[in-house]
Amino acid sequence: VAPMLDSYEDAEARSLTSAELQFVSADGFGDAYDVVLGNCSMCHAREPSWEGMHWPPHGVVLETESDVARHARQIFLQAGVTHAMPPPNAISTMDEGSRATIVAWYRNATSGGD
Repeated sequence: VAPMLDSYEDAEARSLTSAELQFVSADGFGDAYDVVLGNCSMCHAREPSWEGMHWPPHGVVLETESDVARHARQIFLQAGVTHAMPPPNAISTMDEGSRATIVAWYRNATSGGD
């Protein structure tokens, strides 16, 4: 069963929650957002571009600022401090510098916590 997702336009138009705003306004968000868009959104999109994939894995969409902010902890854990994402078979340019960008952004947003 495919997850029900809001449209990209609706997601972009929605106001950020206070928790999302914390992550979007943190130092390093722009760079981290670029890393996520460049390495994650081909699969984690409302309409994934990866052949044979019809919906985003686990319903996790990473296209808009609010999407990325809402999933900040998962991004930090899965792609920042571990190498769980992107998976080994994915076409990705994720390198240690990109992972460090994610970690720095998350720690800035959480005052160093995890």
